[in-house]
Amino acid sequence: MLLRCGRRFKSGGVIINEHTLTAGGTRRHVETLARHFEFIHADELPSRLEQASKRPFCLLTFDDGKKSNATQSAPVLYQMGVPALLFVTTGFLDKRQPLWFDRYEALIAALGVEPPGLERETVKHLPLDLILERLDRHCTENGFLSPIGSDDLKPMSWEDVRHLQKIGFAIGAHGVRHSILTRERREVALAEIAESMSRVTAETGSPCRSFAFPNGNHTAELAQYAAECGASLVVTTDPAWVKRRDPLWRLPRIQLHEFDSVGKIMMKIVLAAVEGVLSNPDGTGRSYVSSRRMAGLCKF
Repeated sequence: MLLRCGRRFKSGGVIINEHTLTAGGTRRHVETLARHFEFIHADELPSRLEQASKRPFCLLTFDDGKKSNATQSAPVLYQMGVPALLFVTTGFLDKRQPLWFDRYEALIAALGVEPPGLERETVKHLPLDLILERLDRHCTENGFLSPIGSDDLKPMSWEDVRHLQKIGFAIGAHGVRHSILTRERREVALAEIAESMSRVTAETGSPCRSFAFPNGNHTAELAQYAAECGASLVVTTDPAWVKRRDPLWRLPRIQLHEFDSVGKIMMKIVLAAVEGVLSNPDGTGRSYVSSRRMAGLCKF
């Protein structure tokens, strides 16, 4: 099934969206994907979309800028000779405080319930300032301090970023505060894009050429604005293969997780070739079809 997908998209491939992986998880994901794909550097993507190849390509990306990207994944990728594109949330690296959604999940875990006004369905539709106001209030009322000890919670340093760039990894922007840009005022959303790209440029000494929408939420206007700010690659979380006709200012990605089995990884890859099977409603979360339905749709 996957080989047929590869023949169907002779000049295409997949962009994989990761967040945090252990060293073992990184190796397992790479070994699974390497069976069918050729890993490419972000700079190679435009040319690969214009030429047919014996094997479809795979561009590996990591979102947020968590410390474990540098301590767990990058050493394994470097050892295996696999390039990757890391999208960093610039304010997260600057302020060295937990990302808002990590604080949110930790608070829910501590309370055992979703706080009033911060129900999951409610949060999806709020601007970040209002989320932070309610989150701060509930943390204060409950005497809760957000943990940041784990490398899966704390940020890389800019020194980490520069080192990773020096050894061959590409660096892109992922907003300033990881706010859902379609929930912000237009001027705020545009500033998040421009300021995060400018910050990456300033810290790395190289022009920032890529942008990833936090949580995948985007509009055509926002995507094109990122391109106007200098991004030659703009990525979403639309779960699909990348095809020649896809505009470089709005590219799809397939999201994987540490706990995904080899079989589940391959199911996601195959189902992403079928339009409408994997849904990405509004970018605030990914709703894959059930494992049972997956098993009925494809065989390996």
